[in-house]
Amino acid sequence: MLTKRKAYPSDLTDSEWNVLAPLLPPAKQRGRRRTVNLREIVNVIF
Repeated sequence: MLTKRKAYPSDLTDSEWNVLAPLLPPAKQRGRRRTVNLREIVNVIF
């Protein structure tokens, strides 16, 4: 069971995510589906 993590002040706002999301590579058409949320990955990096 997945639990929602605690939000941090460094997490992206919706408007920041809307600017950044188009710059990230799209999911590939073939192969395994993406199992991670890219927004969460970026939040972890920050």
